[in-house]
Amino acid sequence: MLLLDEIQTGWGRTGALMAYMDYGIRPDIVSMAKAMGNGAPIGAFCATEKVASCFGAGAHGTTYGGNALACAASYAAIGEIIEKDLSARAAKTGTYFRRLLETLPHVKEVRGKGLLVGVEFDAPVAAAVKQGAIEGRLLVTALGDRVIRMVPPLIITESDCDKAFAILKAAAEKAYAADE
Repeated sequence: MLLLDEIQTGWGRTGALMAYMDYGIRPDIVSMAKAMGNGAPIGAFCATEKVASCFGAGAHGTTYGGNALACAASYAAIGEIIEKDLSARAAKTGTYFRRLLETLPHVKEVRGKGLLVGVEFDAPVAAAVKQGAIEGRLLVTALGDRVIRMVPPLIITESDCDKAFAILKAAAEKAYAADE
């Protein structure tokens, strides 16, 4: 049995509706949340008919299930993602953004898929880059001491990427100047 967690990677984030769809596999169960509610607390899973037949009434519960407001938000969010093909947009814009990020000073590696992006620096400056980005009004996450992670909205534009790059470049330059 193959169970895939698409809680962060699903609903267009990686450039496919679900990340697994780019790899030619067919899971038995897929868990999902986050983007499907566009911030509203909701989670779900899908299962093959064979697996679903193992669940009887009361066999599965959830802390985020059954809320009418969250379900309406999810219905609207998923409709927008599909109707506006935000998966394809995430793939295109993510490629553009990652190429920009590769030109940041002291970058060891830029990794990711679609709009799930990580930047690894060649020195332990992630916290300082994060702080500089925040001062520039850009939210990023520091993972360890060398990596920042970004998960921009699916509707980000290339112009937005250019602005984010400028903020990150200034933050990285400041972080490295302070590190010397």
